[in-house]
Amino acid sequence: MDDRPPRPGQTLAATCPLCGNTSARVLPFSYEFRGRPLRGVGCPKCDLARLFPMPSDEEIASLYSEEYFTACSDAVDAHGKRAYKDLAADGAADRRRKAVRLDRLLRGPSGRRGRFCEVGCGPGFFLAEMRSLGWEVRGLDISGFAARHAREVLSLEVTEGPLVPGTLPREAFDALLLGDVLEHLPRPREALTAVWCSLVPGGVVAVAVPSTLNLLSTRLGMAVYRRRGRSKTLRLPPYHLFEYTPRSLRAMLETSGFQVDRLRQSAVPLGKMGLRGLSVENVGKAVLQLLAHAGAFACNRGGDRLLAVGVRPGEGAGVRARRDDGPKGQCGREVTE
Repeated sequence: MDDRPPRPGQTLAATCPLCGNTSARVLPFSYEFRGRPLRGVGCPKCDLARLFPMPSDEEIASLYSEEYFTACSDAVDAHGKRAYKDLAADGAADRRRKAVRLDRLLRGPSGRRGRFCEVGCGPGFFLAEMRSLGWEVRGLDISGFAARHAREVLSLEVTEGPLVPGTLPREAFDALLLGDVLEHLPRPREALTAVWCSLVPGGVVAVAVPSTLNLLSTRLGMAVYRRRGRSKTLRLPPYHLFEYTPRSLRAMLETSGFQVDRLRQSAVPLGKMGLRGLSVENVGKAVLQLLAHAGAFACNRGGDRLLAVGVRPGEGAGVRARRDDGPKGQCGREVTE
């Protein structure tokens, strides 16, 4: 029996949760998590990358304790050099600008505001901004600490729990946001089914995710590691369970019953890049990041940030189609207030 770890490029037996393909190709990165490796693997058929094996639900939930929001250490390292709450406190102006842009996007031609839900709302800072713009808001977060902060400090209606069918009330929202959330979820299609069920026909979901594997710098780096037969071990906790590209994000939404109204790429500003390599390596990444900015702006290609807008088909505000053939039978029990 060969106990050697699989090499980058090697094929493993692993079923893709998006397209059902039964093989995956080992990618040249992994996490060391609680004494075992979690390897990056990619589907050669649909482009979806993920961790294999996947951490358990209990392990995932434990990553989002109070320390995730309040600490900045090697054991947490979720938000760079500063803790989440500190960044949030100093980012009010940026958060307001983002809320105004999202408000325009979600209202669309009708200009109407309605019922809005943010999944993964954290302590509720962004949700409060949307409330101030006139939306009737509600939130959901897996962290008990974050949900309590949102309720007790910001007086928001926020529920603690995972995003699964039955967690949110059916056909209760006109718009929903998954902002830097989908990559953290172990069963994204199940989560998007829950979103589909919670939206009214014609309702919209905005999904924002990082897309590191879409970057030229990442693809070049992975090609070098793969050619040398080496793999990079990431020391931070495995917060990102999936890595999306424009192709795989579009497919994830469409196979969950949504019509993709738009999918826009952008690039992380140089000042917000997490540069953890050697000086020469960091300079190269910065130069390539400038190219990513140019490509995303000029032709919507090569960015490391994705924003997709999906529409639940059916009659309703902002409707884009007349058919409503999504996953009705998978909505689970109805949640009542």
